[in-house]
Amino acid sequence: MCDYTKLFREALATNKDHTKWDTGDYSGIKTISNLKVGNVGEAFIVKVCHDLGIDYTIPTDKGPWDIVINGIKFEVKTATEDVNGSFQFNHIRYHREYEAVLCLGISPTSLQFNLWSKADIVTGKAGRLVSMEKNANASYKLTKRKNTLYEIELFKEKIDSFTI
Repeated sequence: MCDYTKLFREALATNKDHTKWDTGDYSGIKTISNLKVGNVGEAFIVKVCHDLGIDYTIPTDKGPWDIVINGIKFEVKTATEDVNGSFQFNHIRYHREYEAVLCLGISPTSLQFNLWSKADIVTGKAGRLVSMEKNANASYKLTKRKNTLYEIELFKEKIDSFTI
């Protein structure tokens, strides 16, 4: 008789996340769905703005941008660190009505971020965008190394210099 549970557990054990995610203040992010990772990122940025006294507004409905910070409409993208120390920020779209992108990178023991204007995204100044689908131009991914992002403790300084 086939023990499906045993076989599944064996398959799962050989395909689990890198051991760096076994511990750390932010390791719990790996236990939720990818959709929820984005929701956590957005909620975190709202809480950071609130705690730091940064002016922000949340849209009343789900639209092309996630938060207005100091009058600038931001699309928030959240990614977890891969085994090579990079972050893949997915579903960046040119045609959406936002003014800037705020990327939040989550590592097991640290949080990083960076922000780029929509013009920086479109012109490639933010980095090379790769289509998420072959022969399609609707949605892109931006891969960034950890050393190209700021530590979260610099959030107020960087957001103020970007928006004011």
